Amino acid sequence: MDENRLAREQQTILRDYDDVRAELLAIPGVLGVGIGVKETGNQFTEEMSYRVWVAEKKPPEELAPAELVPPQIGEFRTDVLTPLRVQEDSGVCGDERRTLSEHRPLQGGIAISTDSSSYGTLGWFATLDADDTTVLLTNKHVLYDAVNEITTVVKKTAQPQLGSPSTCCCCECGSDNVIGESLIGIRDLSPMTATSVDCAIARINSDLADDILLEITNDSTDELLTVSGTAAAVVGQNVRKIGARSGFTTGTVIHIGDAAVAPTDPGAPATTIAIRTGQVLIIPVAAETYQVREGVCKFAFSNSGDSGAVILNDDDEIIALNWGGDRTSYTVGLTIANNIQNVVSALATNGFAITILTSDDGDGDRERIRPLTAAPTLLETLRDANSTSVLHDLYETHHAEVLNLINHSRPVTIAWHRNQGPAFVAALARSARLENYALPEAIEGHTRTQLLTAMKEVLLKHGSPRLRQDITHYGPQLHEALAQNPTLEQIAHHLQSLGYLVIPESVLR
Repeated sequence: MDENRLAREQQTILRDYDDVRAELLAIPGVLGVGIGVKETGNQFTEEMSYRVWVAEKKPPEELAPAELVPPQIGEFRTDVLTPLRVQEDSGVCGDERRTLSEHRPLQGGIAISTDSSSYGTLGWFATLDADDTTVLLTNKHVLYDAVNEITTVVKKTAQPQLGSPSTCCCCECGSDNVIGESLIGIRDLSPMTATSVDCAIARINSDLADDILLEITNDSTDELLTVSGTAAAVVGQNVRKIGARSGFTTGTVIHIGDAAVAPTDPGAPATTIAIRTGQVLIIPVAAETYQVREGVCKFAFSNSGDSGAVILNDDDEIIALNWGGDRTSYTVGLTIANNIQNVVSALATNGFAITILTSDDGDGDRERIRPLTAAPTLLETLRDANSTSVLHDLYETHHAEVLNLINHSRPVTIAWHRNQGPAFVAALARSARLENYALPEAIEGHTRTQLLTAMKEVLLKHGSPRLRQDITHYGPQLHEALAQNPTLEQIAHHLQSLGYLVIPESVLR
């Protein structure tokens, strides 16, 4: 594919995408809208298009005029698509590349599990902004399950043993293969959310914190990938990944945006179709040799067991987190992945802001990979000293409701993300561990005052009576403390002067 041309056309189409998407979603029967290459005769072309998802294709004569999707919008044609069908597992044509062996040091691309019946891939590493401890990144359905919810249940995370995860429960056959404990899993298929993700993180055990290689490989391949950062996916670009099932593969991005996903069973009702926003769809390049078997052999970029693998562009930047695939609808297997920035934002929104590590962080710089015994952060110290304070009571009363509104109420979600809420949360967590760190007054053109004002207005409209009452009573003073003070210490002093919290003298002077 002509990657440069498609990249230019992507920039053009994205200028009007939000407006066009809204117009198309207003058409009865339209489920979602993305952009990508147009399909013709079940083959992927090199023509950029608006890709429109419907439950079922019907001849134009069977549709009312208001139900017709226009064949072209502006300079780009439309492409009407039916939902993808995600496979739980597929056979393999040729040699099985699966690797379940133990790896020390830890690295990306290896198998991980929390039970005796399944496994996925350790995608990559990050540090928690709250305390700089190291976490691994993968899917929720790898560490937990495929239920559409957010969970913070702690589960031992390990590497499968003895050649198959079914021969011995990976977390009960001894402690040698337990590498950490899960912290949070997020899986959201709600069509009302700004982004849909399937992601999870687990904290690496302290005895392994210095036993990590910031590279991606496993014993099924001689390839070794490194990470230089993160970036947005571009239609037409070539990408790479290393997973615990299919090893090293190469592919091409053919779609970004909404993706309609139906159950594998063709007889399932249309009401079970999920709209996953913020998705990246990938097909194997023509030279790819890995094949799956779904009745017939098909070339593929991924297979079950690769869930959680990170997907890199040619500049070694992570663009997406693999979570599934459709290996029945096309002549090749199709991979479905989450936009990596949506993953980072979802974690931050739910209280687990992270910083994605790069391979350069492993060159002798171990200050960012601290063990669990690290000193408590300022936020943790304030939390422990204020179990009976006004601020603690407000948090305990309202944080669950606010998080639920951010994740499931479209107006609240839009206000939070549009005003850089996740980025400000990450900055606040960073200030807890860096002395004299100044909180940014603005991020991407949005100020702290704009964020606080927008969230106050939207929560007063959509919050519970108790939440609205407390925002009206406490909001002005909290707004002043958060908006006017440049450091966390100064915010804390301001809140102490209001009688909202107590600052231990051993911490702040």
